[in-house]
Amino acid sequence: MPTDALPPNQRAVLTEINTTVNQQGRPCPVDSCLEDWPDAAALEQLDYWDCKAYAVAKADRLIRQSGYDPARLDYILVEGPPLHITHAALVVDGRWVLDSGLRCRDVCPLADFAAGLQVTGRLPVTELPYLRQALRVTRRAE
Repeated sequence: MPTDALPPNQRAVLTEINTTVNQQGRPCPVDSCLEDWPDAAALEQLDYWDCKAYAVAKADRLIRQSGYDPARLDYILVEGPPLHITHAALVVDGRWVLDSGLRCRDVCPLADFAAGLQVTGRLPVTELPYLRQALRVTRRAE
């Protein structure tokens, strides 16, 4: 097996979580349904899930059900044609993407997922609560 290959047991866990979560929620009927990144505890109350909700749900599953260290997980933002808006996905170990879109229906390498697109943001999963708080403070100040 090449040294850069995902071990089969890890691939199985990531694929199962990606597939299961992709079947949850009601997919957003337009490009974006949520203004903000949702909290994992609020996912079930959402009318629709967009890419941010799917990424949050996958991170939550990996941490709570599979025991993944949150430090291994990042949210990534990509943009560029053929995408109409910035798209979010979950990255594991800086290399493996779990996505809700057509670019990566299974677990795929980050290089394949981002090919032809621009990576415009990356946020460690552990930093999302701080980002949410900063956004709330900023909005109150406006």
